Amino acid sequence: MNVRRVVSSLVFSSLIAVPFASAQQPAAAAAITLPELNPSEWFDGKMGGTFGAKTVTAFAKSNRVAVSGFRVVYVMHNEARATVRASYMPGGIETGAAHAKMEVDLKGVDDATLQAVTDRAYKLFVEQLKAAGREVVTPEEMQASFAAFKVSPAIPQEVNTGLLKGKAFSPAGLRLWWQVGDSWGDAGLGQKNMRAFNQQSESLKAPITIAPMIVVDFAHMQSSGNRSGLTARRAEVGASLAMSIPTFYTRVVRAEQTRYGGIVFKGDDGALSLTKALDTDVEFADMYHVDTKTGTILSLNGADWRSKKFKNVAETTNEAYAAAAQAVLAQATGAFAKLFAANAAK
Repeated sequence: MNVRRVVSSLVFSSLIAVPFASAQQPAAAAAITLPELNPSEWFDGKMGGTFGAKTVTAFAKSNRVAVSGFRVVYVMHNEARATVRASYMPGGIETGAAHAKMEVDLKGVDDATLQAVTDRAYKLFVEQLKAAGREVVTPEEMQASFAAFKVSPAIPQEVNTGLLKGKAFSPAGLRLWWQVGDSWGDAGLGQKNMRAFNQQSESLKAPITIAPMIVVDFAHMQSSGNRSGLTARRAEVGASLAMSIPTFYTRVVRAEQTRYGGIVFKGDDGALSLTKALDTDVEFADMYHVDTKTGTILSLNGADWRSKKFKNVAETTNEAYAAAAQAVLAQATGAFAKLFAANAAK
């Protein structure tokens, strides 16, 4: 296998055929300082669907917060695909097709490091919520209510969504579980954990109950998309290394009363999502191009079809990955905690 080091940004393409051409842990501080981010510019969501009230309005109805889950997904495999479709127009104008695919795998960080990053991120999140003026329900107070949940038997859990593959972790003392609305995990359309989550909030006497699902990605992927051969000649894909959080999602429930097997009858039920990716410029890895595969399907009565597949590896270390991941996680959880400060309990 031919392995060579490349720069942290890669762009490759596949030409179509046409008739006329071929971690370090942060130092202890006396007080937690929340990031200089406007939380309303990063998070949004509504109660009861698109037309409900803003979800953050529920934050003023209780000073207590229960973090029922803290699910962190670390992306280990990312990829991009691009296509130029074969096209034909009257008069003999015909183009072939082109397909390009780039895969990037993360190497060099072990599960123990990812667990430690998760534990530190959760601990910091709790302190950030307290710095925002909130009382946080302890994991011990919630343990009994987890009997009604379907929880993952092992941590980490191998998970995937679309073209991405990753590992899911939960901090020590909290169960790993998924519910309807999570883009990762194995909840599917089942409502067991959704209802159990609502009942948990009720049993805890209606605190603001949340369960963030946070995705930590290591690469930005680029693709020229799916285009017609009449307007494009290349299918282009690319990748650059950048630690980011593209997804931060949680349901927000304050259940004073549930009925019908766990539906919120009195209280609040909404969701909050990160509206744009949050990233950091902390360097943590080198990217290596390890393989290229090229294929051509010859046509006897038209233009050829061509494809290229590029295989890359992002090589990191436990220390470098932890430093970058902790930096971006601290920004994301801190911005979310500021929502509680901005919508103080009355």
